Amino acid sequence: MSGDVHSIAYGSQKIQFELHRTNRRTLAIHVHPDKRVEVVAPMKSEISKIYEKVKKRAKWIKTQQIYFDQFPPKAPERKYVSGENHRYLGRQLRLKIRRDILCGVKLSGQFLLVSAHYPNNPKHIKELTDDWFKERARCKFKERLSLCVEKFPNAKKFMPHGMIIRHLSNRWGSMTATRRLVLNTKLVHAPVACIDYVIIHELCHIQCPNHSPKFWKLLTSILPEWQKRKNKLEMLLS
Repeated sequence: MSGDVHSIAYGSQKIQFELHRTNRRTLAIHVHPDKRVEVVAPMKSEISKIYEKVKKRAKWIKTQQIYFDQFPPKAPERKYVSGENHRYLGRQLRLKIRRDILCGVKLSGQFLLVSAHYPNNPKHIKELTDDWFKERARCKFKERLSLCVEKFPNAKKFMPHGMIIRHLSNRWGSMTATRRLVLNTKLVHAPVACIDYVIIHELCHIQCPNHSPKFWKLLTSILPEWQKRKNKLEMLLS
């Protein structure tokens, strides 16, 4: 999803950012691994106020962009052929595709074995592997949630009323007004430590709906190294 492009002056430089407006109540600024800056703002936010907030975060934005300079470029688009690398819980796995009457996917050491009717059809292989990753996400996220909630002083108070797993284009997770935890299916490719960071971040929103100082204090008390985990997640998967 692309947004309107804006820019602000930062010393002798310019910071360009994509502006998206949504029904959210607070403004959020994201710096992606390709150094692209995205600002998500409430529908009724005045443009002058948005510029003001971006200027206040300009130093942080430049620091994040410099940080991402040290990492290799994003991997090319997947072709779903034998030998291609895919991540599962942070591990690198190689696809091994074979023709079979019964379709299915299973993990075997460092390989993801795909049995398919049409082994030379990338769309068919993608559907099979996507289904496998979605099923693994359901199992793994449920397991991690039960462990993450126990890190809070009052686990019952921070247990969501349900969990939804779906593809999200602009975020790793969210907490709905009805206290349902929403997680991005793509998280199944990340290390467990990164999955836990997203879950704990969203559980904190049960007590603190906005990213207020109180929210960051709570998150840090539960997960002091959250920034390190967040950076690793964005470096690996964004």
